[in-house]
Amino acid sequence: MELKDRLILVTGGAHRLGKEMALHAARLGMNVAITYNAASAAAEATCAEIEALGRQALAVRCDQANADQISEAIDKIASHFGRLDCLVNSASVLNQKDFFEITPQEWDEVQAVNTRGPFFFIQTAARLMLASEGGAMINIIDESVLKPSLEYPHHSISKSGLWALTRLSAIRLAPTIRVNAILPGAVLKPSGWDEARYQALAEHVPLKRMGTPQDVCRALEFLLLSDYITGQMIVVEGGTTVI
Repeated sequence: MELKDRLILVTGGAHRLGKEMALHAARLGMNVAITYNAASAAAEATCAEIEALGRQALAVRCDQANADQISEAIDKIASHFGRLDCLVNSASVLNQKDFFEITPQEWDEVQAVNTRGPFFFIQTAARLMLASEGGAMINIIDESVLKPSLEYPHHSISKSGLWALTRLSAIRLAPTIRVNAILPGAVLKPSGWDEARYQALAEHVPLKRMGTPQDVCRALEFLLLSDYITGQMIVVEGGTTVI
């Protein structure tokens, strides 16, 4: 796929990894739409950075636990840009809870954002892509897909569901739309952690260093450009899932 002047939508693109991927896409010459839920100021700042790179930007508020808001977000993007070429499902929630303490409501909240939301983004975006030249979709999963986390059980299951959705969508939307996944490891310091605590994690990484958002952005760029890859996962975690 030729990326210049194409339109990419990055859900959760206002901050952290979503923002880094949105800015990387802009540097590749793409116009960028992002969604956000509560972080309106961060979304505006990200759009300003994209526009400073000479690209068009649009921020759309969307609670992706609400399928109607997903449909409205895609409609706004279609109205503003007239097209959609790439989708990155990055927005998610990470809630820590013991296996025996998770309530049905807490379960539903996590699944709604992490699995159901991406499904309806894919479904709605696919209709727009199929009406033109097709495109590419990338889902952001995490290490819990390969190494289930007992501290985040409902999150682990939601991300495993997103990986299953990746493969199913790749089959259903082929040959016009390619669907892949990126599995990042630790590439950004968690909120509330100091640098020493974060860097100490490197001792548990086979490559003995922490990753960076650019490691993930390079994987994103590769998948956007590689027209013969679909239904696959790129793992960017320094080897932690093989030990």
